[in-house]
Amino acid sequence: MNDPTPSNYVGKRLGRVDGWEKVTGAARYAGDYSMPGMLELAIFRSSEPHAMITNLDTSKVPDDVYVFTAADLSENIIDDIVDDQPVLASERVRFFGEPIAVVAATTRKTALQAARCITISYQKLPIIENPRKALSPDAERLFDQGNLLSDFHHTKGDPDNSFATCDLILEDDFHLPVQDHGYLEPDAAFAYLDGEILRMMTSSQNVFHDRRMIARALGLSLDKVQVQAATVGGGFGGKDGHMNQIFAALVTMKTGKPAKIVFDRTEVLIGTYKRHAAELHVKLGFMRDGSIKAFEGKAWLDTGAYAGLGPAVMGLFSEHFGGPYQIPNVKLDVYLAYTNKPPAHAMRGFGAPQGAFATETLISRAARELGLDPLEIRWKNALTEGSVGTLGQKMEHVVGLREALTAVENSALWQESKHNQDPIIGYGIAAGYLSCGLGKGIPDSAKVEITESGKDHYLVRIGLVDIGQGSKTALTAIAADALDCQIENVTLIMADTKETYDCGSTAGSRSIFIAGNAIIAAVKEFRRQKEAKAAKPSAIGSAIFPESSFSLPNPGFPHAMYTFIAQAVKLRIDPVSGQIRLLDIFAATEAGRVINPLSMDGQIQGGIVMSLGYALVEDMKYKAGNPQHQSLTNYIMPTAMDVPQIRNISVDSFEKSGPMGAKGAAEVATVVIAPAVNAAVESISGATLNALPLDNESILSALKNK
Repeated sequence: MNDPTPSNYVGKRLGRVDGWEKVTGAARYAGDYSMPGMLELAIFRSSEPHAMITNLDTSKVPDDVYVFTAADLSENIIDDIVDDQPVLASERVRFFGEPIAVVAATTRKTALQAARCITISYQKLPIIENPRKALSPDAERLFDQGNLLSDFHHTKGDPDNSFATCDLILEDDFHLPVQDHGYLEPDAAFAYLDGEILRMMTSSQNVFHDRRMIARALGLSLDKVQVQAATVGGGFGGKDGHMNQIFAALVTMKTGKPAKIVFDRTEVLIGTYKRHAAELHVKLGFMRDGSIKAFEGKAWLDTGAYAGLGPAVMGLFSEHFGGPYQIPNVKLDVYLAYTNKPPAHAMRGFGAPQGAFATETLISRAARELGLDPLEIRWKNALTEGSVGTLGQKMEHVVGLREALTAVENSALWQESKHNQDPIIGYGIAAGYLSCGLGKGIPDSAKVEITESGKDHYLVRIGLVDIGQGSKTALTAIAADALDCQIENVTLIMADTKETYDCGSTAGSRSIFIAGNAIIAAVKEFRRQKEAKAAKPSAIGSAIFPESSFSLPNPGFPHAMYTFIAQAVKLRIDPVSGQIRLLDIFAATEAGRVINPLSMDGQIQGGIVMSLGYALVEDMKYKAGNPQHQSLTNYIMPTAMDVPQIRNISVDSFEKSGPMGAKGAAEVATVVIAPAVNAAVESISGATLNALPLDNESILSALKNK
């Protein structure tokens, strides 16, 4: 690693600077705030997945309870990429659980009881549950323009003719489910008036976007709204652009009283954003030596009832569909369609896990058919610095995929796989990558100043949110090293629209890279002012994520930088039940220089566990548009009892454009653990498993036939 920067904190295993507050219970989440006279909210939601509203009757609601509908909004729209989602449905509902009215009372219990007094009549409409069927000519139109929200088509080389010269061609269909984010803290917001200013505490990934949404919906100027992130108990993309803060703001502005809303878990499951379901068809062409010569991918992504961040997810999905490999001939056809499900939005991995499951599964099958080591076939085709990705973008940054694969090869887990004699123990590997950054040309600014307590204590302001991933600790470490001071002498203020600067979302593995560079830029100017003997130096620095020199019509795609990972799995299949038991997992990650190795291990392990749920148990099912999982009693997620030993090592590298050598790393661990598990299962059972979660009955049937 070429690292010219000395450090006291960066690269060290640091405990969380906010850890003590959290473990003692002193940290305040949005749901912890209250004031005298506060109203608590309940949401009246649609009981139909698709229907016209013919009548809404609130006359039986008690007189001491407030009810607000779309008529009480200045503009009934969610401010997003596409302006297609109302804050409150007024004429038509497009998914089960869609908000229709806000009920406010002195207690949550009273508000819920009052909401049951509202009656509604519907004219039911046909249900669209499948993105592929949504695009058929005779499908019911969810919007006047039809059910196709967006599409993407790309060709590199000559894929049609190149398949004819391949020694092995594999192709198959794959199905990926809807997944819930599963964040521990449910969506929550607290609002109150301070004079003419509407002040809010939210559980959010982007307080500045919250402010824009609130101001637009309520007809307020931005300077009349202050939004501050409370302590956030996880987001994973699901709290990026969510709208419950508008409900609390609406009640406060209409009544003058403080208002709080905290979703229960059923509301989170039925009414909040989800991971995009997908149907895929993938075709791969190989030469005998394992070289991948051609890739053809078709995909139908399910964006649900409204666009959300669907167009951006579709772009990133397309960018990563072919995997982190040098493939000369590529053809992509990707469609994003509306259905009668909750809106799909950002979720950790942002579309990459769906495509990786299909592509990596076929690569593992090709290795078996060609008699090649599944690790070596990936090493042979891996992207390297200067090589060209599937969209035609050049790798103009540090690329450590081969080093990650080598680390896995040298691991005890993979070495023992070469000598395994147990027929019900299997090993699988997969390799992946994930772009860093989200949002073309969005600047983030940091401010550095001396506090009033003395010249050796510094105040650093940055607009991004720590949603539990540890960015507050990492950014404090970067600031301390850049200022050459003790870490306890840095106070970081984050995510407050009054105290910090407008910025992009805390999403897309962008926080450390973009905010870290902004802080370093601010420190440079701060030092210049000190050297010039400024009486009270105060400096602002900004950073914009680098753009790829190769551009496409989709804004911000492809990316200029990627983080790379290789993951290996050891598991056992019970020959009686077909049940999968995970035994060991090893991951090697190349994310530039790691700012906080302790936090990095937590991010990788957490991402792996999240995607183990995707691989083995999580499947948000719908029947005639109605969600079949409305509590955590039947929407199953992994617990500590389901998780084996997980070891992560970080490849020694240095990204010269990153803050002190770092890239983003929070999401990449989610991308390929599912196909690694699938490869291990298929190696034992001989089953051909093309859908998640993996099906024990199919595994058991294949074992019996084998």
